[in-house]
Amino acid sequence: MTNFLYAKNKMGFMNQAIEKLEENTAEYLIWMRCDAMIKGWLTTTMEKRIRSSVKCASASIEIWADLKEHFGKESAPRAYELKRTLTITHQDRVSVSAYYTKMRSVCDEIQSVCPLPSCTCGKCTCNIGKKLTESKEKERLYEFLLGLDDVFSTVRTQILTSKLTPTLGEAYHLVAEDE
Repeated sequence: MTNFLYAKNKMGFMNQAIEKLEENTAEYLIWMRCDAMIKGWLTTTMEKRIRSSVKCASASIEIWADLKEHFGKESAPRAYELKRTLTITHQDRVSVSAYYTKMRSVCDEIQSVCPLPSCTCGKCTCNIGKKLTESKEKERLYEFLLGLDDVFSTVRTQILTSKLTPTLGEAYHLVAEDE
């Protein structure tokens, strides 16, 4: 939803860069129309049981704050469950594409539950975020290779012994070509 709001240039309503206008201003109705549209987007994407908890919200920012309160916090049990799922995810004779897609969806959910730390000062030259991202990418590559069926042992060895470690996407394409 965050990506969607950025794409529609409406994230300002959620981060309060666009503040609610006073009723007596000329642009108030335009603001209300945009806010109502965002409320509609938010509520139509929710499950019914979640929707009922925010139906009395008067502005989209209230819905957003409620969702962040309930779902935006790191959850150790959920993170554990997802990491366990990733650990036991194996190809098990399905196509490489199906296995890769399943693995990536679990990885994406892990990323949303446990985002990588990043510098917010804007003055760093340490590249900590870049190093963490590269480390996580390499970890995902190894997890992908570990879950492959044994018929891919040759291409797995080729990937692991290459001088330049490929990205997860590159490794997927190599394995898919071999398939």
